[in-house]
Amino acid sequence: MEDKDIGTVAREHYLNGFGCAESTLHAFNDLGIIDAPEALLKASTGFGTGFGGKGSTCGAITGSIMAVGLKYGRLKPEESAAVTYKKTKKIADTYEQKYKTTECAQVTSVWREKGKFNTPQRRKFCGAIVRYMAREAEKILNEEDGK
Repeated sequence: MEDKDIGTVAREHYLNGFGCAESTLHAFNDLGIIDAPEALLKASTGFGTGFGGKGSTCGAITGSIMAVGLKYGRLKPEESAAVTYKKTKKIADTYEQKYKTTECAQVTSVWREKGKFNTPQRRKFCGAIVRYMAREAEKILNEEDGK
C-alpha cells in the first residue's frame, strides 16, 4: 500500500464496506501515519454515518480527529491539549468550508429525503468525501505544531 496515497486507501476501505470514520482511521493506520490499537479501530465503527446513523458529525471528520488524538493527544491532564485542539478545529473547519456543514444528514440530504441512503450513488459521493478528508487531514497532521 506504500505507493497509494491516503485518500485512495481511505476511499477503497469505504467502497469495500467500512464506514467513513473506520475508513479514514484504517487508512492512517495502514500507511503507518499513526499506530492505532485494534480496540480503537473497532471503536471507530460507531462514528460512521454521523454517530451510528443519527446524521450528526460526518465520520470522515471524527475518524480524522481520532488520528489527531493518537498522534498529538495527551495522557495526563497537566500536558497541553493546544496542538490537538488546533488541529482538530482545522479538520472540522476544512470540512465545513467545503461542504457548508459538518453534519452527515445535511451533506447527504438528497438521498435521505428520498429514502435512498443505501445506494451506490450515495456511497460513491461519500467515498469522495472520505478521500478528500483523509488527504486534508494528513496535511494537517503533518504541519508543524506552530501552524
